[in-house]
Amino acid sequence: MQSDLRRQRSFWLRIGVLIFAALVVLLSWLGSADRASVEYIDGALLQASVAFASARALNALISVLQSTTLSFSLFGGVAVTLGELLDPFNDLIEQYGTLMQWAIGSLLTQKILLGVVSHSMFKVLISISGLLLALSLFWRQGRWAPKCLRLFMALLFLRFALAAVVLMNAVVDNQFLAEETRQEVALLDNLPAQVETLGAADKVLDGQPALTALGKRQLQLQQKRSQLVSDRERIGRARQQSQRALENMEQQMGGLQRLNPFDRDADYEFLKLQIQRMDEQLQRIARELATVAQHLATVEQERAALQQAKADSDPAFWDALGDGFTGLGEQLARAGDPQTYVAIKQALDGAVDTVLRAMTLFVLRTLILPLLFLYLLIKGLRAIWRLELQPWLGASQRLRKSLIE
Repeated sequence: MQSDLRRQRSFWLRIGVLIFAALVVLLSWLGSADRASVEYIDGALLQASVAFASARALNALISVLQSTTLSFSLFGGVAVTLGELLDPFNDLIEQYGTLMQWAIGSLLTQKILLGVVSHSMFKVLISISGLLLALSLFWRQGRWAPKCLRLFMALLFLRFALAAVVLMNAVVDNQFLAEETRQEVALLDNLPAQVETLGAADKVLDGQPALTALGKRQLQLQQKRSQLVSDRERIGRARQQSQRALENMEQQMGGLQRLNPFDRDADYEFLKLQIQRMDEQLQRIARELATVAQHLATVEQERAALQQAKADSDPAFWDALGDGFTGLGEQLARAGDPQTYVAIKQALDGAVDTVLRAMTLFVLRTLILPLLFLYLLIKGLRAIWRLELQPWLGASQRLRKSLIE
């Protein structure tokens, strides 16, 4: 009775291993885990690139401010220069930019390695090892099954370890870190425009609170519009390239491959998903551009009305104002009021916590969490590798007896 029960358990265990191997081989050929991993990495790369561009813009802006030769007394008569005032924040931004380079490098490395392990060679190898495992389960009472299972698990680790790490990182990121990261990156992305506004609008419209606020708002909207137009052109060019690549791949497909969605190359499915995402981004940019244009028209109307009212009462003021705002460098070169620079320094000091939080989040998302999950997977593989499987597969009578005891 006990012998029949053991044989039944051994049989169903082999069936379970066989089903598991078949599912793994099927998942390897479908490539859904690879596409989901690449999609997450592409999103993280875009966010890291935006953060790095913000760091470069801040660094360039601070360099312009530091190049202004101005010295004044501050805090009880202590003489400071503008470069000394902004140098600590500039050092922090340089460190932030270096860290963003590491983050981008880590994400690009993960994407390249995903492309390597998703190659057809790995799919063929894992299929062959799965077939060997299936044969060994029912040949000579499973004597070779443990070795074949270890080989299969080793190839399985090479094939899916990185994708599993990326997907686990994506789950943790989306649940706990993504929203906070988006907020910090958005704040840093708007910081250069805020500093430029402090350096330009306040000087031109000094003493005119309503016009000053409208001038700041107008500058922000114009800068946002320019950024959106630039993003639209960049994404449009990338979409055209992806569309051409997709059409070339479709021309190389056979008739059966076009009709069978499961016989598509992973690169083909990725291109389709990428084009779909680009279309969604272009639609979002179009909506934002329409909103910005509407707000800008409202601000310009309100500002024109205030200017007309002021011109009727004091024409000389608007003759001195000129046609509009000049560049930030020219504004700073003519400005002599230290309060403008104090206000800029206060705005930058307020962004220190934002920079530090963004640095911590990117280190956690792109370096610490992937390494932690990879370490846990390696520990799991070692545990499986040391696992003694002969008693369960029924290969040795001695081990059967020891199992019964």
